Amino acid sequence: MEEIIKRYLFSPENSSTQHNFRPANNMTIVTSKKRPTVGIVLPMLSGFYMGELNATLRRLAKNHKVNLIFIRSGERRDFKLPIYFNHLDALVVVLHAATVKLIEEAINANIPVISIGASYAPLPVEQYYSVQSDGVTKLYEWLQSQGHEEIGFCGDLTVNDIRSRFKAYQRTVIDHKGSFNQRHFFRVSNCSLSGGREAAIEFIQRKSKCTAVICATDHNAVGMMEQLSHSNISVPDDVAIVGIDNIFVGQQFNPKLTTVDQQLELLATQVFHRVLERISGKPFNNANNSVPQKLIVHQSCGNTNPDLEHKEDINSTRQILLNVQGRSPAEIFENFYSQAQGGFDSIRDAQSLYGNNLDWACLAECNSEQYTIRKWVEKGMTQPTTLPQQTDIQDDIRNFPFFERYDHFVASILPINSGQEDHWKLVAVVDSLQDHQDIGTQSVFNNYLDMLALFIERDELINTSNNRQKNSQQLLQQLKVVSNSSNDGIWDWDLLTNTLVWNSRLTKMIGCQDTFSDRKLGCDHLFQYIHSEDLELLESAIHNHLNEEVPFKCEFRMKTQHRGYIWVHANGSAVHNAEGQAVRFIGSMTDVTQEREDAEKIQHMAYYDALTGIANRRKIMESIAQHIVKRPNQKRAVMLMDLNRFKIINDSFGHHVGDALLCHVTKHIQNVLSSEHLVARLGGDEFLFLCDVSSEADINALATQILNAVQNPLIVDDIEIISQGSLGIAMYPYDGVSAEELIKQADIAMYQAKKLGGQSYLNFQRSMAKETENIIEIEHQLSRAIAQQEIKVHYQPQYCGQDEKITAVEALARWESPTLGDVPPDQFIEVAESAGLISKLGECIIHRVCKDVEGSEWLQTMSHISINISAKQLIQPHFAQEIIRTIRQYQLPLTLFCIEITESAAIVDYELCINSLKELHDVGISISLDDFGTGFSSLSLLKQLPLSEVKIDRSFISDITQGQTNLDFVNTMIMMGKSLGYRVVAEGVETADHNQRLNGLGIDLLQGYYFSKPRPLSELESEVAIKLTRA
Repeated sequence: MEEIIKRYLFSPENSSTQHNFRPANNMTIVTSKKRPTVGIVLPMLSGFYMGELNATLRRLAKNHKVNLIFIRSGERRDFKLPIYFNHLDALVVVLHAATVKLIEEAINANIPVISIGASYAPLPVEQYYSVQSDGVTKLYEWLQSQGHEEIGFCGDLTVNDIRSRFKAYQRTVIDHKGSFNQRHFFRVSNCSLSGGREAAIEFIQRKSKCTAVICATDHNAVGMMEQLSHSNISVPDDVAIVGIDNIFVGQQFNPKLTTVDQQLELLATQVFHRVLERISGKPFNNANNSVPQKLIVHQSCGNTNPDLEHKEDINSTRQILLNVQGRSPAEIFENFYSQAQGGFDSIRDAQSLYGNNLDWACLAECNSEQYTIRKWVEKGMTQPTTLPQQTDIQDDIRNFPFFERYDHFVASILPINSGQEDHWKLVAVVDSLQDHQDIGTQSVFNNYLDMLALFIERDELINTSNNRQKNSQQLLQQLKVVSNSSNDGIWDWDLLTNTLVWNSRLTKMIGCQDTFSDRKLGCDHLFQYIHSEDLELLESAIHNHLNEEVPFKCEFRMKTQHRGYIWVHANGSAVHNAEGQAVRFIGSMTDVTQEREDAEKIQHMAYYDALTGIANRRKIMESIAQHIVKRPNQKRAVMLMDLNRFKIINDSFGHHVGDALLCHVTKHIQNVLSSEHLVARLGGDEFLFLCDVSSEADINALATQILNAVQNPLIVDDIEIISQGSLGIAMYPYDGVSAEELIKQADIAMYQAKKLGGQSYLNFQRSMAKETENIIEIEHQLSRAIAQQEIKVHYQPQYCGQDEKITAVEALARWESPTLGDVPPDQFIEVAESAGLISKLGECIIHRVCKDVEGSEWLQTMSHISINISAKQLIQPHFAQEIIRTIRQYQLPLTLFCIEITESAAIVDYELCINSLKELHDVGISISLDDFGTGFSSLSLLKQLPLSEVKIDRSFISDITQGQTNLDFVNTMIMMGKSLGYRVVAEGVETADHNQRLNGLGIDLLQGYYFSKPRPLSELESEVAIKLTRA
């Protein structure tokens, strides 16, 4: 590569000092044709699915002396760069990683194309895939052979693959039993662990008769087993659970998960050998090629025969991927984040850290046809070399990357979107297959490359955005100058001769400067330019001014030469002679078209939703109020609906998908509503209807139509989403006589409908208000409990990450009401916030803690005692002073206390919160950020908080046993917290496995049920005393 760059830089016709950087005349870039070269376009280089395909193809390429070009398309579905097409002997496309246009170009260049898991019909592309239905059938028949008859299924039907698996389950059930029982299906909201937990809860609530359940994913299966175990339901003794995909976490669970494997290694092997056949001249075969899924038997299905237990081949790619040369996860990922963040310049260091082969790499820029090299690095160099900015060597993208002296290689290409049309960054990383290949360490390096691509793309998009903003500001400044230097149109009407004289600005305004070069015309000619609907208004204004001396101000439409009609605002005044006769009429005209349009837009914005275009809260509230005033005896239905699982969809797929779903639902609702009905979006996913229906039958029919319309599927970003709604109905005047009351009753009915599950509606009944009354009762009893000091405090220890000794505690409020019984904290705290009792509750808790510390030598030995503070407490005007005064009242050291806040609490009133927290921090009270990692604020915003500690949210800790990526993410958060100088606490440590995985990551404090649940102070002190006695 160095020789190539030198020839670029120092060709005879280009001086190195001038840096013209043009190719030498005799330069050719060719690839050795000793070995075939195969391109593979795939979304990612690493991960469960792509990682195994990548590794398998690497092994095969080395053994069969084939060159590989991996092209990472990312998550985009419009990838169309013909990278290295001039030298490819075949192309493999994984899923839909390439556009039809790119496939067509390859076919036109006589490059055989084979796809994995995607159809490009009717193009001549051979398709290979793992049969989704096959695994479900094998699981069902295996469970039947184990004596199970009632076999259920759980899955998220919004996902295409899951729907395929569910249909296979239905067909298999019908084939074996003749009919499908809907109660054996457990619909969940996602494919992850939480979805499995949902299925377990539904299983328990239904008192399901299923003795076995097939879960659509292994994650669902593990989540279901975990949740069932919390309810003392044993797997497989009480119910057998099996999954699909054979991911690593399923084999780490107890009992080990029975599942089916997609046989990705076999799939990749078949594709590879077919590629070689096509390269050798074998013709296209339009038959689809499927690989059956493989049954993996473990204990979760109830198997007790060790001979049937699946044993993994130690030589399989799957096993080899786990080999990282003895490195610990902490060692591998110690600098993962920082390396990728360093961009292309970090690539040499990353190669050294991860131990993989790297012969050379380069960074280029390209459009859809040409590329230019910007940086390069190769083995033996200390860091990448930046080529001179004046260089302008370009070559066809179909020749990228260039190989001149490499005979057997693998190249990984990262095309990176810059945010500009037809402009890309290209990273090429090349290693020789002639050297020893370690698949395990290479897979780690592929993870780094995926992250590197994301960081470079982020930086490119930010730069593009900043440049666009700068250009927009310059344009705005230019427009401002133009606007300030322009004048209104001026007219002078001679009333004696009935002629008008216009200035040039006015003739330009209506585009007739060529027609009236002398800018004079008869008055009658003027009226030809006035919109016919405005003539009477204008004539009346002129008459009133000339005869009644009414000030002349008028707005009307004028016809222009090229713009249609514009709105103008006219002002004028008559000039009188000595006899008082009006002889001239002089005035000005201003083009107010934009102002009128803006006013209409503002009016529209005030009454209509910006996203969906339908009425907003203000519009429908006024419409309901107007109906009550104008037609007090005429019935109307007020319906309130929200979308089930909308937040999950919005958080999982992004706000753009959520917005698209809201617009999609709106369109289909409008299609079923006639003009006499009004629909409005209240905000979020809530829709309110004012419907001209009176009979119960018509109301129910319309509600059904609306809910059915909501169910129309939406496909966005290759994701099919089927939404469902819950709807509550209140009738005017029976259920309320004001808009607020009707919406309140409809809301109560909707809440009850949501409890019934998706696609339900209910009419408001007075009995439904009972739940609201229960909340009011809790509020009343809570107020009394605070006054009578019924609120207790339990303490949950925090253990040192080094020696697992108790060094701190968290104080947690508990309430056992004589009337209501044991009230959960989240319930009474929510009521306290909504009822305005949170300040009194907080004051009660801080006094209780101070009294406990005052009387407990053990608590006084803690490094700190944490107390949770809500958002509403934090924004109280004298919050900090009250806390400090209370602690000093008990003569306790301020440094013993730690105030815990959430990120959402901190940004409610950011400036006020910052001042309060700084006041606490300045006197020695430490500040802890709870739920670290779950918020959306920027890092720079959080750095302004005077934090001493961050607590990693329990949701991240619970996931660390379900894959290396989750553990790596937690490790990244730990390192981030440490780098900012914070004490790092892991909460939600529930199992020994959690504790073991966190060991060695540098965590400061551990907290969770694995060590101790929250308990009264007396119990903890007794336990500590016993341990000290034994010691």
